[in-house]
Amino acid sequence: MEQCQLQTNLRKDLRKKLEEIRQRVEEVMKIMNGQQGCMLCEIKSIREAAGKLEGLISYYHFQSSLMPYVEELDEIAKAVASLSEKGHGALIVVEKNDMLDSLIGTCSMTGILIGAKISAPLLQSIFYPGNPLHDGAVIIRKGQIVAAGCVLPLSAQKYTSERHKIGTRHRAALGLSERTDALVIVVSEETGQISFAKDGVLHPIDVQLCTKLQQSEVNHADSKQG
Repeated sequence: MEQCQLQTNLRKDLRKKLEEIRQRVEEVMKIMNGQQGCMLCEIKSIREAAGKLEGLISYYHFQSSLMPYVEELDEIAKAVASLSEKGHGALIVVEKNDMLDSLIGTCSMTGILIGAKISAPLLQSIFYPGNPLHDGAVIIRKGQIVAAGCVLPLSAQKYTSERHKIGTRHRAALGLSERTDALVIVVSEETGQISFAKDGVLHPIDVQLCTKLQQSEVNHADSKQG
């Protein structure tokens, strides 16, 4: 599927969710002005809708950041969704404008240089717990997995703003994103949470949204052909 089609679907879902929140807010205002209704119920609905909206916006931001640099977004999304479901940790670096030559060079000592096309099965096999490369990072450059088993610089950040301890993978993702414009995808081995680090900030995302949006587009195309 073309990435622009995914982006169009995301925009439609964003508008739909924003409209739902707007309508709920209007209902709350009506109740405040004397109309019968359950204000707490409406507030709960707004909170739930806002949570889904946050997930959509995070994925939209994730997709928009990657689209100019990698065409195989669907393969990456499939891989991290599967790794998350299985509880396998992962660290995937997508090179953007800042060249990562020095990091790739040192990776030849800590891991291996690959030079293979991006595919979900390959990414899943690299991060399989039995693979000696699974604790390191994969580096992607222009649609190619160029290296695996790479060691990233750690961020000085050890705790989130909520005082939750940041694990080593997440500190590595933050560390590289603080030093370069690379986008770093991280899957937590403990929780399965998928996040991406950009400009020294971690953003949680629901990459399974990609699968849903892709299936929606396939169904739409099938209905047109029928």
